[in-house]
Amino acid sequence: MKYIRRLVWFIASRLLIFTICVSVLLCAFYMCMNTANVYIVLSDGLEKRVDVILTREDAPELNNYFHGDFLSADPALTAAFDGSSPYVNYNITGFEHELTIESLWAWPWDSYATCTVVERVPSITGTVISSMRNEVSSTVPTWQGRRYDITLMKSDGKWKIVGMQEVAVIIEATPTPTPEPTPTVSA
Repeated sequence: MKYIRRLVWFIASRLLIFTICVSVLLCAFYMCMNTANVYIVLSDGLEKRVDVILTREDAPELNNYFHGDFLSADPALTAAFDGSSPYVNYNITGFEHELTIESLWAWPWDSYATCTVVERVPSITGTVISSMRNEVSSTVPTWQGRRYDITLMKSDGKWKIVGMQEVAVIIEATPTPTPEPTPTVSA
């Protein structure tokens, strides 16, 4: 009887250890999977949002990254389409988008994720539209970088941004113009 009890205890303890290890591995796998999906939604979604704000092109792809309630209440998107954006007088041809994710947490059993990001657009290329050449500067206004607390929600297997709370404004350094060499005339 003593040997049977030892054998049962040995098997049960090894089964318990195995179950705990598998549980930890599954939890880590789903946490990594959620984190990767949230990272992609953040990077692609915020870049597309900046693109829409700068170019004022209607982008139905924003619905893939943002919840509809957020899109209708976003002040930056509203400003882009009602004409109060500083970029309304420019034809934007390109920009550089930088997103730094400072913290990101998505529990495997939860349908919400929270993160803190810093969004910057260090360079914007474009020209003044022809009708406004004499009224606005030929230099495209700089983008104001910001730090956001972002909340994402998972519904139907897809992560979407449902809230962006501005935490801080990032003060960008004013770029100093590079001197251009003066042409020399050979005699």
